[in-house]
Amino acid sequence: MIRKGWNPTRRNRNIGTAKSGHSQNNQMVIPERWLQRYWEKLSDPVLVPLNIKGYTLNLFVEPTHTGFKHVCTPQDLVKVLALIEPFHLEQIENLVFRQPSKNEHSLCPVWGRFIYFASLGRYAGPGIYLEATKLNGRLKWSKNVSPYGQKEIEALASEGHIIYQNKRGYEIQTTPESVRNTQLFRTLPHEFGHAVDYLVHAIEPAQKAVNELESEFIYEQFLSKPKQDKEEFANRYAKAFYEEYLKRGLFPFKQIWDEDAMIEQNLNPEWFCKIE
Repeated sequence: MIRKGWNPTRRNRNIGTAKSGHSQNNQMVIPERWLQRYWEKLSDPVLVPLNIKGYTLNLFVEPTHTGFKHVCTPQDLVKVLALIEPFHLEQIENLVFRQPSKNEHSLCPVWGRFIYFASLGRYAGPGIYLEATKLNGRLKWSKNVSPYGQKEIEALASEGHIIYQNKRGYEIQTTPESVRNTQLFRTLPHEFGHAVDYLVHAIEPAQKAVNELESEFIYEQFLSKPKQDKEEFANRYAKAFYEEYLKRGLFPFKQIWDEDAMIEQNLNPEWFCKIE
């Protein structure tokens, strides 16, 4: 939802980057440096319009490379999005199933990210990305983990990742099912938490700002917020979201695999990992 005062040509170049503090803890290895907005450069993506409670979002799906798959299906995504509070859902314009490059996956892998403003051709605005995963991959963490990092390791174990500890640190063995658990039920609501914290909570003070673009005011307000506070808010949002629907018996749910629907949406089912 593009608000009054929005001016894409005057956006801060740091928006959505590590320098601005976004997605510094993305439930995976933390990226140290994002030197350019490489996530805006999608390769042959397929656009799938999603209608959620009368609101349309743009889902972009990149074809996967050999050894990589998208573990969440568009149908999985729709089921979770339908549970997001409508006003929060409307903060997002675009969703992307993205294929990272080999170097990106090796050097700065993430489960997903929230981008305050991404330009995807004529489709520009706030977005959430979920990354394709390398099947049965391994992640390495240093043995010097913070208390927060220790909680993250425990969360990953609860989602089905296999954790090995040795003298050098931790190795995390992933499976398609464990990655889906993390991305669909934790990363996705976590990134919505960032969107709510970034956009919704700044609306009232932004409307009171004088002689300043609303978009720039919101950015500066969010930038001034400590990184730990941002992550804690997003974590609380994701935790409350999951626990609410766990109580209702709606989470977790098995993968929704509809090959006919994928083909109808011009998607190649081979880009996705079927989880039995």
